[in-house]
Amino acid sequence: MTYRFKLTGSIAHNVRRVGLEQIELAETKLGAKDDIAAAVHDARRSLKRTRALLRLIRTGLDEAVYRREADQLSGIGRLLSTARDLDVLRQTLGKLEAHAGSLPRDAGERLRKVLADGRVSGRRADAENRRQALQRLRRAKSFFAGQALSDIGLAHVVEGAGLTYRKARKFFRAAYDEPGDEAFHTWRKHVQLHWRHMLLLSRGWPEALGARADEAREISRLLGEDHDYAILLDFVSERCASVLQPKEIAPVLALCRTHQTNLRAEARPRGERLFAEPADNLEHRIRHYWSSAQTLAALAPPKEPAAAKPRTRKAATGRRR
Repeated sequence: MTYRFKLTGSIAHNVRRVGLEQIELAETKLGAKDDIAAAVHDARRSLKRTRALLRLIRTGLDEAVYRREADQLSGIGRLLSTARDLDVLRQTLGKLEAHAGSLPRDAGERLRKVLADGRVSGRRADAENRRQALQRLRRAKSFFAGQALSDIGLAHVVEGAGLTYRKARKFFRAAYDEPGDEAFHTWRKHVQLHWRHMLLLSRGWPEALGARADEAREISRLLGEDHDYAILLDFVSERCASVLQPKEIAPVLALCRTHQTNLRAEARPRGERLFAEPADNLEHRIRHYWSSAQTLAALAPPKEPAAAKPRTRKAATGRRR
């Protein structure tokens, strides 16, 4: 399944196809019996792609319909978040130790025990949450299979991509004007939307829009690590006072802040490059890229079917008489 619009077919058809593919992929992952953590992670990624698709077409939907479907998908994501957050905390703690060596007085080992206890105690709830998520996904599927998308066109997705870009550009400035964990997390969410919108539209001009998608993805990765450290900071500060002493907590918090500072410094010039132009310019380019690419695709000669390979007679296995 490719998370791209095709140049053939209408925009509405592309939206329906991609939406159904992503929901069906999430259903498959949530039905897995092995490696549940990886399956839930993959299902959540499919949900994020579906939510980005919905945001892209927002201006072509009645606002009440959009809000209903967006809330539906957000609710499914929340059902799957608890187990994933614990896994992310465990992985982030491992990265922190890899950079810094062992934490003071085996603090890392005690933190891992707290995370493991939470993971074990939540397994039954996780199974119930996956069951509920599957039920809600069936309702989300009916939206993409229905008639609400029939009037969606190029103008809607161009406008949707422009609105998302405007917000990402705005929150980029805000994050560095008044730095804070929540400000960078908000910027990250809008960078992710821009990344996925550029993927969806990248066949309009793969070299240009694909480069934007790649850069947005890298910024998202950096900000994702930043957010992981923010989650670990909150966890250690609020829930670990019973297993760590203040003099053990302080170095953990300081290490997290150091890594966040480095990640944000690397993300800044990438953001300056990605969000350099006004949104109107980007909308104008996307509109013409897509229209031109469709014209070129229509003018291209049809591909000839591959010639069948001639059959060769098998060598004789015995001597003729």
